[in-house]
Amino acid sequence: RAPELIFGATDYSAVIDIWSTACVTAELVLGQPIFPGESGVDQLVEIIKVLGTPTRDELTAMNPNYTEFKFPQIKPHPWTKVFRSRTSPTSPETIDYISKLLVYDPKIRPSGLQCCTHCLFDDLRDQSARISSSKPLPEHLFVFSKEEQALMDEELRQKLIPSWFKAPADAGRTATTASGSGGARPAESAPPA
Repeated sequence: RAPELIFGATDYSAVIDIWSTACVTAELVLGQPIFPGESGVDQLVEIIKVLGTPTRDELTAMNPNYTEFKFPQIKPHPWTKVFRSRTSPTSPETIDYISKLLVYDPKIRPSGLQCCTHCLFDDLRDQSARISSSKPLPEHLFVFSKEEQALMDEELRQKLIPSWFKAPADAGRTATTASGSGGARPAESAPPA
């Protein structure tokens, strides 16, 4: 659970899903939950062991109504030690990605679209990228819905959509390429990336 929920916040927004995304990513890397626990308190203890004790400002950002601030002062655990592996090293890009999402202050977590611009996903924007030697990436990988496009400024659009990408001719919803031109996609095709 995101720490703001453990601290009693009642406003559920996408930033909670961003926290969850990071937890799932970390679990895939570690092979076990990053913040295990039977209860919210157990999980909070594990979160504090990694992120350190939240500051008063971070507590206020998580829940302005939370007034108790009685935690032992624990320093953050270095991310490289959290992801130290006995078998294979974790890439610096993966560690950076997770560390940017797992922050106490929900307002400084990136949005879902901003997450997709992280260098961890740069290989997907390589024109020669493939899922396997026999399977290309989905042709609609860089096709975004009107709602997603409305959330993009030009800088975000340039980072998300490679300049070489041209929307498939069968795109029923408006699809934006890096240059801002659109295409259409039929309703029965796959959802946007």
